[in-house]
Amino acid sequence: MTQTNIDIDVLIVGAGPTGLTLALELASVSTPLSFRIIESSTTRSSKSRALVLHPRTLELLARHDIVEDILSRGTFNEAIRFFVNKKFVYELDVREIGAGDTKFRNPLMISQAETEAVLERRLRELGVVVERGVRAENVMYDEDGVTCLLRSENGKEEEVRCLYIVGCDGAHSIVRKSAGMKFEGGVYPQDFILADVHMKWEQRDCLSIFLGQGFIGIFPMKNGIFRLIVNRAQETGKDDEPTLKNFEDVMKELVPGEMELYDPVWVTRFRLHHRMVDNYRRGRCFVAGDAAHIHSPAGGQGMNTGMQDAVNLGWKLASAIRGEGDDSFLDSYDIERRKVGLKLLHGTDRLFEMMATSNPVWLYLRNTLVPWIMPWVMRDPSTRAQRFRFISQLGIRYRNSPIVGQASPWKGALRGGDRAPDRELGGLDGDQSVLGLCKGLSFHLLLFSGIGDAMANDERLEEAAADFLDGGGASVKIHKIVSSPAANSHGNIDQEDKVHELYGFNEPGYVLVRPDGYISFIGLLSTMAELKMWWKK
Repeated sequence: MTQTNIDIDVLIVGAGPTGLTLALELASVSTPLSFRIIESSTTRSSKSRALVLHPRTLELLARHDIVEDILSRGTFNEAIRFFVNKKFVYELDVREIGAGDTKFRNPLMISQAETEAVLERRLRELGVVVERGVRAENVMYDEDGVTCLLRSENGKEEEVRCLYIVGCDGAHSIVRKSAGMKFEGGVYPQDFILADVHMKWEQRDCLSIFLGQGFIGIFPMKNGIFRLIVNRAQETGKDDEPTLKNFEDVMKELVPGEMELYDPVWVTRFRLHHRMVDNYRRGRCFVAGDAAHIHSPAGGQGMNTGMQDAVNLGWKLASAIRGEGDDSFLDSYDIERRKVGLKLLHGTDRLFEMMATSNPVWLYLRNTLVPWIMPWVMRDPSTRAQRFRFISQLGIRYRNSPIVGQASPWKGALRGGDRAPDRELGGLDGDQSVLGLCKGLSFHLLLFSGIGDAMANDERLEEAAADFLDGGGASVKIHKIVSSPAANSHGNIDQEDKVHELYGFNEPGYVLVRPDGYISFIGLLSTMAELKMWWKK
C-alpha cells in the first residue's frame, strides 16, 4: 500500500500488555513495518494488576520464544478450591481436566508487571523502544490516513501522519473517543478492596474462593505473596483507604483456619465497570484491550483477551500494509474479536453477579444452593472440560469469519476458524510440536501423509508442496507430518498417529494455519485445487 505524506505505517497508543503485544507482532513480521508505540506514563507500573496468563495466551507468546522467561517469573495454578460459610465445597483440579492438545495445561499466575517486563525487553532486542511520557491528542482520520498530535511531558508537540492508529489506551481511550465509537455499559454497584500481601496460611497454594456474607478471592503469587480481593468493606468509609485490618476481619469471618497477614505490597480500593465498544474499527482507527471491552475480573480473562486482540490484529495490519489484501480484509478483526468480547462480557457478568452479590435473598440462595449444586454439576468430566475450554480461552474459534473455510467434501470435526490443536511430534532434528512448527508471523501449510493403506509417500507430499508454492504460495512455510511407519521420510514423525487423529486425517490431508495459530483452510490432499483457489482470493 503506497500513500503520500505518511510518516509511519502504524501508531500504537498505549504500552500496557495489549500495546506491547501488538508492537511485538508488528516487529516480528518478515517484511519490516514502520511503527511507533507511545505511552503517557513516564515509567512502567510495578503493581501487579492483572495476575494470570491463560494457556491460549501462553501458546501465542511461545511463537516469539519468550515463554520460558515468562514461565520462570510465575507459578502454575493447579486447582481452584471453593468454600461457603467456612466449609469446603469443591476442588476443581486443573491437572485432571487440562486439555490434551496443548503444552500449557494450567493457568500461570504472574504479575502483569512481570509480563510487561518480558514483552518490553524482547522489543528492545528487536530495536523497538517504548516512547514514554508521550500523550496522543487531537486524533483525526480520513480516507488516506490518520493525523495525530503528540505531546511530550516537557510540552513538546509533534504531528504524526500514519496509515493506521490502534488505541490500546484503556477505558478512557483517546483513539476510541476521537473515532466516535460508542462504549456502552455501566458500573457494578459493589465496592472492592484489594491487597497484595505476605501471608502465613495453612491452606494449599492454589486459587481459593470463599463465599458467605461477602466474598473473598485468594490468589497465590510468588515469594509468599497472595492477592486478596474482597467485596465486603463496610468497616471503612467509601472513600477511606483500606487497611490490613479490614482484610483480616473479613478473612476471620469467611476463611477457615489460622492465617497471618503482614508486609503489604499494595493495598487499594476500586470499582468495576462493564462496557463494550460498538465496533473495534472505525475507518483507519482500531481499538483493542480495555479500550474495546472492560468487564469483571471473574476468570482473569481481561488482559488475556486484550493480548489476543493484538495478535489477531497484528498480522492483518501487516498483510494490508504489504498490499496482500484490500482494506476490507481488516474488517475481519471486528467480526472475529467483538464476538469474543461479547461472549466474555456476558459470561463474566453472570459469574460475577453470582459470586459478588450483596442482595440478602440472593446471598441466602447462593450460600444454600452452591454447596450441593456445584459438586453435582461438576461431576461430569465433559462439563469440567467445557468450563476449562472457556476459562483457558482454548475454545475460542472464528468459524463464521469471512476469511476462513474448508474444502467442500471435508467432513472432519475441525473447521476453518478453529484453533490449530497442538501435540508433540518427533523428527530428524529432535522433538517438536505442531504449534512449535508454526512459529513466526507466517502462514504455515501442514501436509499430512495419512495413515495405514491410505498413506501418501514422501514424493506425493513433495509434489503437493511444490504445486502450492508454484501457485502463488511462495511466502507460506511448508511442514510435512508423516505417519510413524514412514519414519524414513524427511518430515516430522507422528508417533502412534496421534496428531493425525487429532486433526481427523486417515487419508492424506492439509491444514493451512494462520499467523495467529488458527486454521485458515482444511481439507484432504485430493482437494488441493480448492486450497489454491482459496489462497488466491
